[in-house]
Amino acid sequence: MLEIISVIFPIFITIFIGYLSLYFSILNKEAMKVIGLFIIKVSLPCLLLVSISSQDFHSLIQIPYLMSYGLASSIVFIVTVLIYLKKFEMPLSHAAVMGMGAAMSNTGFIGSGLLYLFLGEKAAIYFGMTFLVENFIVFLMFLICLELGQQQTSVKQILKSGLMNIVKNPLIIALILGFIFSASQRQLPEILQLTLRSIGQTSAPLGLCVIGGSLYGISLHTQQKIARDIVIIAGLKLIIMPLLVYVIFLIVPNTSKEMIFAGVLLSSVSMVGLYAVFGQQYDMQKVPPILLVTTLLSIVSMSLVIHYLRV
Repeated sequence: MLEIISVIFPIFITIFIGYLSLYFSILNKEAMKVIGLFIIKVSLPCLLLVSISSQDFHSLIQIPYLMSYGLASSIVFIVTVLIYLKKFEMPLSHAAVMGMGAAMSNTGFIGSGLLYLFLGEKAAIYFGMTFLVENFIVFLMFLICLELGQQQTSVKQILKSGLMNIVKNPLIIALILGFIFSASQRQLPEILQLTLRSIGQTSAPLGLCVIGGSLYGISLHTQQKIARDIVIIAGLKLIIMPLLVYVIFLIVPNTSKEMIFAGVLLSSVSMVGLYAVFGQQYDMQKVPPILLVTTLLSIVSMSLVIHYLRV
């Protein structure tokens, strides 16, 4: 428990700093939106390119792990989007943000730190594969939903303009380039790696500051059905997804106890910080409180996984 708290505590400090920056009028809401755009269009693409290109291609391709984690996260994302799209009649772009919250873990900021505590150097392999699944499967579906949600024309025009916008997205370009470099076993020039990594490393702390800034001025009493959404998203993220990952790992052949532990632990982590960043871009004020509550509750889910599945 103490190990988990030591990883999570700095996250809340950073979120609080973001909140204080608006409370004391150091920054304003518009500045936070600009920071959010910087993360999405500059900082995160740099991080993705460096992280994926530096991974050994063969270590990223362990079919049982990729299949199990990829299937589980895809199911959770699709189910969440359908719940909010069909039952609660949310716009597709908003439903996609909720799907991201339920299906994408904070692998980089929380998951990797915990995994290194228990698996040492082997953690990099599972971190890399999870990162690959989340970004090439779940995040790609998320971006497609966002693009389709913004289009109001015919299906043909949606496919044409939507796919073009997706291909031109800096995040997708970074993913593709990173995969090409990893597969070809070529490294980016060292000075370029250093520069991109320095820019990319700002995405996590800035993202947390944006979460804190997004919380400023929000009254939970004015947020319609906030309790309902907290129960749904936290339940899907911290209960359904880890259980689904565990069951699929048991069904898929050639999985090890270490593989199961890594996958279930990462799936029991709270959602990625970008959940709040995209929520801010779409004026979804209920998103930051959902993230905060889910992060607090994840202390319990992660502790249970460590207690029962630790190798």
